[in-house]
Amino acid sequence: MQADYGFAKKKLSIYIFGFSLCVLLTLTAFGAVIYPTFSKAATLGIIFTAALAQFLVQVICFLRLATETEQGVNNILSFIFTLVILITIISCSCWIMWSLNYHMMS
Repeated sequence: MQADYGFAKKKLSIYIFGFSLCVLLTLTAFGAVIYPTFSKAATLGIIFTAALAQFLVQVICFLRLATETEQGVNNILSFIFTLVILITIISCSCWIMWSLNYHMMS
């Protein structure tokens, strides 16, 4: 019996697809900075969107998270919980630092 770690099947085509999509997203963000045809806010939006999309591509293609098995679903739920905790810690730390700065400078 083979151990179930909750990963999708290893296929070279998935790795090639993920690599080419990551290169495309990197070039998109790079092009938005090198050729400044958009406003600064739009350029930051393009960079943020490309980074988020690249993160998702890397999680799906290279970490091979999938929902094919029960262990795979548990892996995804653990991953989402980790993201929620990270976002909470980072946002609360930024809020505390902003609040301290505001009250110290006022």
